[in-house]
Amino acid sequence: MITAAPLIRIDSWYNPYHNRTEMNLFHDPSRETRTAVNRTLCIRVRTLLGLITSLVLMSGLTHADDVMRIFLFAGQSNMVGSDAQTERIDEFPPFRGAGAPQEDVLYSYVLENGTQASTGWVPLRPLNSFGPELTFARRVKQQISSPIGIIKSAVGGTTVAFDWNPDAPEKGQKLYPRTLKLIRESLDLLKQRGIAYQLEGVMWHQGENDMLDRNLMNQYAEGLKKLIARLRVDLQAPELKWYLAEVSEKGIWGMDHRANLGVLYDQQQIVLKSDSRLRWVPTSHLAFEVMGSGQPHYHFGTQGQLQLGEAFANAYLQEVDRLPPAADRRFPENLPVAAKQRVRLFVLAGQRNMEGEDSYVDEIPSTAGFESLSHPQEQVLYRHSLGGGVAVSTDWEPLEPNEFLGNFGPELSFGARLRKSLNPEEGIAIVKFTHSGAQSPDWSPRGSLQSHRNLYQRFVNFVLAAQQDLSRRGYDCQLEGVFWHTGENDTYFGPYLQNYAQSMKQLIDQSRIDLKRAELTWFITEQHKQAPWGHSTEINASLLELTKSDPQVKLIKTAHLPHAKRHFGTKGTLMLGEEMADAYLKQR
Repeated sequence: MITAAPLIRIDSWYNPYHNRTEMNLFHDPSRETRTAVNRTLCIRVRTLLGLITSLVLMSGLTHADDVMRIFLFAGQSNMVGSDAQTERIDEFPPFRGAGAPQEDVLYSYVLENGTQASTGWVPLRPLNSFGPELTFARRVKQQISSPIGIIKSAVGGTTVAFDWNPDAPEKGQKLYPRTLKLIRESLDLLKQRGIAYQLEGVMWHQGENDMLDRNLMNQYAEGLKKLIARLRVDLQAPELKWYLAEVSEKGIWGMDHRANLGVLYDQQQIVLKSDSRLRWVPTSHLAFEVMGSGQPHYHFGTQGQLQLGEAFANAYLQEVDRLPPAADRRFPENLPVAAKQRVRLFVLAGQRNMEGEDSYVDEIPSTAGFESLSHPQEQVLYRHSLGGGVAVSTDWEPLEPNEFLGNFGPELSFGARLRKSLNPEEGIAIVKFTHSGAQSPDWSPRGSLQSHRNLYQRFVNFVLAAQQDLSRRGYDCQLEGVFWHTGENDTYFGPYLQNYAQSMKQLIDQSRIDLKRAELTWFITEQHKQAPWGHSTEINASLLELTKSDPQVKLIKTAHLPHAKRHFGTKGTLMLGEEMADAYLKQR
C-alpha cells in the first residue's frame, strides 16, 4: 500500500453558480495574505488541471481519515474501450445514466498513442469511447464512501512480451515507463494538494496479441509476473493486488484461435497460482459485440464494457468484504408441493438466447401480457447455473427473475404457461444450465483439449443432482424433457455450423444414457431468420433432418416471433418461453 504524506487540512466551499472557490490552507491572520495565496493557488489549479478541477476541492477531503482509493487500469484495446459507443449507453436498461459525468471521481489517463490524455486529474466521464472505469466507479461508490481516483493507461494491439516489458526492449511501445510516469505524476499532484491516498489495485485486461503469436504465448506467464513484480517495486507497494480479467472466449478468437486462447488461459492460471495477491475476473459470460456480418467481434462493445466494469468492481468489493450478499431466494421451509406427489422436471440449456442476453428484467412490467412475471412464481421450483457456473443457486427457489446481469431467459413464461395448464396437484420444477459464451465443442460429451471450457459433465451432474434431491425429499420425480435453443455462437463459425447437427446428436444420445432416460425428448428451437449470425436456413434445415431420424427430437418454429437487433429481446424471449411450453403440451 502507498500512502501519501499526512493530509493538510483544506476547508473548501464551492459555488458553481458564482464560479468562486475559497480555501483556507493556512491559519494566516492576514486576510490580504490569505487572499493573495488563494489567487495564486487558483491560477495554478486552472493552469494545471483546467477549470473543471474544482472537483479536487469538492472531494470532501477535510479530515486525515478521508483516504482516496486509487485504482490503476491498464491493458490493450478492450481496456481502452474500443467499439464501446457512449451514445448507446442508455440503450441498455441496467445502465441508463451510466454515461453521466461522475464529478466526485478523479480520473487521470493516457490512451493509445497519447492523443487522448488528460492534463492531470479531471472528473470521470466517457470520452468518444469508454472502458470499464465508468461502471466500476459507479458500482464501487454504491458500497464505499471513500473518494475514488482512477489512473488509466491502455493501448490497443500491445503485448506483454514487448510493449509492456519493464526492460523496455527496442521492439515495442515502451508502455511501462510511460505508465509509471503517469502514475507517479498523478500521485504527486495529490500530494501537492494534501490529499491522502492509497493504491488499491491494478485492473488488467490484456493478452490477445501475445496469444496470436505462437512464439510469445508460452512466455506470457513469465512476462506478466515480471511486470507485476516490477510495478510493485517501483511504486513501493509490495502488497499491491492485481485483478486479471479473462480474455473472453465468447468472441471470434474463442473460435478461430481456440487452441491459442486455451494456452493463454493456462498461462494466466500459472500467474494466479504463483501469487496470492492476484484475483481472477471471469468475462466469457458478459455481452460481446457482434459485427454486422454476424461474426462475433474482437471487443466487448458498449454493453460488454458496462458489464466488465461491474465485474471488476464486484471482484474488488468481494476482496474488501463490501460486496452486498446476494438475495436469499430459497424456499423458507418446505417446498410448495404436497408430500409424495409427482414433480415434473424440465431442463433448459444452451447459449445466449437461452441465458437471456438482451432480455431485461426492467422491461417486463411494461410488456403487455407478461407484467406479472416480474414477481415470484411461488408454485414453480427453480434451480440455475448461469454463465458456465458464474451464478449458481444453492437450493430450490421460486421461479422469478434473478440478479444475473439484469437479464432473464424463457424460463419465466415457460413456467407460467405450464403451471396454468398442468394438473395443479403435480409439482413443476425447472433446472436451467446455460453459458452464453459457450460453443458446441464445450458441450461435447467427449470434451475438448481446452478442458476448463468443458460443460457436458457439469451439465449432466447438475440435472442429476436436482433429480436426486427431489427423490430424496420423497417426490416422484420424472424428467420431462430438455429444451435447447440453437447455438448462436456456432451458427456463424463455419466449422461449427457444418457439424452442428452431428454435434447435437452426440449430445442428445449421451445425455439419454447418462440421465437414464432412453426416450428423453429434446425440444430444439430454431435459429430466428432475423438473427444477425446468418445461415439460419442451413442450420434449421440440418436440425429438421435430425428430427426425421429421431422422433424424440422436436423442432420449434420461431420465425413468427419478434426479434431484436442481436437476440430475441424482452418480448421475444417471453413469447419464446410460451412456444416451448406449448410444444411440450401438444406432444403429451
